[in-house]
Amino acid sequence: MILKVSVISIIIFVLSACASHPSEGWTIGSTFDTNIKTVAVPVVQNKSFDREVGYLLTNALIREIETRTPWRVADETTADTLLEVTITGVDMRALSQSRLTRLDQEMAVQITTDWTWERLDDNQTITGWDGMGTSGLFFPSNPLSEPVELGRLQSVDLMAKAIVDRMAEAW
Repeated sequence: MILKVSVISIIIFVLSACASHPSEGWTIGSTFDTNIKTVAVPVVQNKSFDREVGYLLTNALIREIETRTPWRVADETTADTLLEVTITGVDMRALSQSRLTRLDQEMAVQITTDWTWERLDDNQTITGWDGMGTSGLFFPSNPLSEPVELGRLQSVDLMAKAIVDRMAEAW
C-alpha cells in the first residue's frame, strides 16, 4: 500500500513539474508549433556546378517535413510558411590517402546552404541559417570503389535533417 502511494505521488510530482509550453521547459506536449499547419518548399536554388543536388535536397526536405513533423507540404498560395533554401557550395575534400598508391581512400562531399523560414501572412522570419554545412563520406578507391553519389546523398540527407531539426526548435 505504501509503495502504491509512493509511486502515485512521484508520478503526480513529475507531471506537475512539467511546463505547459515547450519553450518554458520540460513538457509532455508536442515540441512543434501548433499554429503552423503547412510549409511551402519551392525547388532549392543551386549556385554550385553540381546540377542534381538541388533537386535531391528538395525531395529530402519534403520527405523529412512530411515524416517527422505534424506539418504538411503545400503550395505557396495556400501554405502558412515558406522555406527557401539556396545551395551556396558543393565541394569534395580528400580525408585520407593510401600510403602505397597515394590515391584518395576516403573523401567527403561538403554541401553549404543558406536558408530562411518565414510566415507568409506577415513575412516575419521564423528562423534561418547562413552557411549551414554538412558532409557525406564515401570511399572511392579499391576494394570498395563507392561512387561520389553515395557521399552526395548522405550529405543531402544530413542537410535536410539538420534544417528540419532547426525548424522544430526555432519557435
